[in-house]
Parts: sequence; structure tokens; C-alpha cells
Amino acid sequence: MQNLNEGDESNDAFDVLQVAFRIYSADKSPNRKECLKKLAADYPGMNERQYADAWGRVDQLFEQSCKLAFRWANENPAGTEIDEEIIETIFLDELARKCQGFTKEQYKFALNRGFDRGIF
Repeated sequence: MQNLNEGDESNDAFDVLQVAFRIYSADKSPNRKECLKKLAADYPGMNERQYADAWGRVDQLFEQSCKLAFRWANENPAGTEIDEEIIETIFLDELARKCQGFTKEQYKFALNRGFDRGIF
């Protein structure tokens, strides 16, 4: 397996990001140190910085999702239900701009988790 600095880095970068996302999303309270060990075991052949970079991107995705949920909650009266169309057109686009490299399904998952953890 090649390092991210060699050859076709886009495939390795995407692949390790997918593994990091899977590990992060499977845990309700992910522990960075433990999850980085699991990431290295599940996707061997990279260096510590590359694993940390992938982990940081996934962590940022979930952090941004919580921030978007919090912002929505502050802009709307208590008890307001979120409109799926808003999620689809506004929040997912904003999340994709801020945290590139994920699939639409992953953005939706992270945003839903952000709403679950952030305000509900």
C-alpha cells in the first residue's frame, strides 16, 4: 500500500477517510487515541500524521454538524421541527463546503448525529 505522499494519493486519502468515518460513527463517544489505534489496524501502511489528519477531518465534520444544529436551534423557537428540505438544501451544502471529501450519505449521517447530540 502506498503512502499518501506517493502515487495516487486521492484513492488512499479517500479510503482512509472512509475507514476513519466508519470507526468514528460507530462510537457514540469516540476516544481519539483508541480510535487512531483502530484506524491504523484497519487501514495499515500509513504514518501517524496521515492517520491523525484523516481522524481530524472526520472529527471536524462531526463538530461542524453540531455547530450547524446549535445555530439552527438558536435561530428557531423551541419546539420547532426541522424541515427535511432545509437539511437537504442548506445544511448539507454548507457542511460539504466546510468539510470536503465525504459522501452525501455521510454528510446526512453526521448532520443527524449533530442534531441528536447538539440539541435534542
